[in-house]
Amino acid sequence: MAKAYKAKWIIPSDGNVYEDCALIVDEGKVQEIVKQDLIDEAQFDFVRDFKNALITPGFVNLHNHLQYTDLKAKNKSPKAKLKKLYTILKKHYFLTGVSKKSFIFRLANLLSDYFCMTREEKIASFKKGIELSLLNGTTAVAQLSRESKYFDLMNEMPLKTYLFFELFSDSVESSKEEFRAIKKKIDKLKMQKSENTFIGVAPHSVCCVHKRLFKILVKYCKKHNILMTIRLAESKEEMDWLKHGFSDVDLLNEFTNHKKFEPMEEGLSPAHYLEQLGVLSKQLIVSYGNYLSVSDLELLNAYKVALAYCPRISDNLHNKKLPLDIVKQYFQNRFGFGVNSLAFNEDVSLLNELKYVNNGELDALEAIKYLTIIPAKILRLNNIIGSLEVDKDADFNVFELEDGEDYNAILNKKRPNHVYIKANRVVKRGELNF
Repeated sequence: MAKAYKAKWIIPSDGNVYEDCALIVDEGKVQEIVKQDLIDEAQFDFVRDFKNALITPGFVNLHNHLQYTDLKAKNKSPKAKLKKLYTILKKHYFLTGVSKKSFIFRLANLLSDYFCMTREEKIASFKKGIELSLLNGTTAVAQLSRESKYFDLMNEMPLKTYLFFELFSDSVESSKEEFRAIKKKIDKLKMQKSENTFIGVAPHSVCCVHKRLFKILVKYCKKHNILMTIRLAESKEEMDWLKHGFSDVDLLNEFTNHKKFEPMEEGLSPAHYLEQLGVLSKQLIVSYGNYLSVSDLELLNAYKVALAYCPRISDNLHNKKLPLDIVKQYFQNRFGFGVNSLAFNEDVSLLNELKYVNNGELDALEAIKYLTIIPAKILRLNNIIGSLEVDKDADFNVFELEDGEDYNAILNKKRPNHVYIKANRVVKRGELNF
């Protein structure tokens, strides 16, 4: 029998606002939204009345590194101490003279700390990231990782996960090797994945991926209809590399055991560089975009490229971000928010990410769309999530409201009180419930 969830407000992200209604669910799927006074409770197996509350679809996070959640956990084993000593010496060798406050040095620190974690610590860190995401109302995540060790864990978790495999290469030879390895991995995991797990590719950035690998991936993604995501115009170091053919990025590449290589053509802006490689398309999601010029933005808009907008970490690492009004102008209905990780962000709340930049550009209804249905469309999952429409999964958040508050209060909330996935409550009053 069906279940009914009553609330003062229901915003399903389909353009409507429902007052004093109930969300009807059967076998984990949305059936309809009806007026509360039309419900015969005897016909339902379960009825829950949240009273003065708001129900929204679950949130979709477009850029995550969940493996870095517990990065600062200290491992005191002798092996970990040796690893730490090795990485400290290696950093000193390759990054001497690089400012400890720079993006390159901070990223090297992150990679060093992660390298020193055991497999068990990495998995525990990843699991904690999923749990914190759920507590903050995120029911679908785009996860960027080089490793497949998290795949089984993702398959077991209730939320939807789009796993983008991060790729690096520094030559024609390494490009071929990297592609052969990732193709083999994807082919294997496609046979094992659950209905909640999806797979894409993530060439890291223009200055960490050789042109040969980009060209191979473009053909592969087009043939197999696979999404691609890439960090673009993120840092000053990336911009210097494109302009001059070298920057501190070269030192980071050496630190991570990659050779120095040069742009295929110096002086191209980030978006025009990708255009020359044939990468720009509706299948591409770019992240950050802090240094994109008007010409770049116009080009990305022309190709209908989507954006994973990460304003807090952009300010934290680069003291620069795209203003929200510019994002709205050039990525209208083609952007969503990302939090990256706790390594460089204070929490994984998408609502806090929104509040950080929203100065009236988005009202409550628009904000909910950019947290739900629009990023779901970007990930091509809008047939199952993103809105509370008929036959979609009943993934939804419940926000309890104070007296006098209406649905607009969501703009001041940090996280929901309850989170449901397929009508199963996974968060109850701010605590995990699975």
